[in-house]
Amino acid sequence: MAANIYLAAPFFDDDQIERLQAVEQTLKQNPTVANIFVPMNDTNAAGLEFGTPQWRNLAYHEDLAGLTSADVVVAVYDYKAGYSDPGTMFEIGYAVAKQIPVVVYYQQHHSVNLMIAQGLHHYCHQLIELTQLNFEHLPEKPFTGEVF
Repeated sequence: MAANIYLAAPFFDDDQIERLQAVEQTLKQNPTVANIFVPMNDTNAAGLEFGTPQWRNLAYHEDLAGLTSADVVVAVYDYKAGYSDPGTMFEIGYAVAKQIPVVVYYQQHHSVNLMIAQGLHHYCHQLIELTQLNFEHLPEKPFTGEVF
């Protein structure tokens, strides 16, 4: 049975949005992927005003529902000089706590935070790997680089 994916990634600037969309399109090419929940696309169907208490509550609960129903979380690790997206880090931590396997995709392939490196199930730094990865029987592949 094909896997339901939750795609965790920041989308605050054009580069991040482009990276997120590239990962999403790549995952769509993988025959072991059934559905992809992308918070940027799949929350706030009600059209609530961004930033309002109602929007915050809706987005939070929609994201948690997407996480909870996921078979695998694919997280774009978009670390930049002392900053990583706290929302993506929350989603990774939530998945680990709920024993949902996490695939971390890190385009820059530099050092990774210790908690992320130890919590992930599969690490990759090339998009092509996401088209070939069997999400139904996800193999373990640890991060082997430098951690901080």
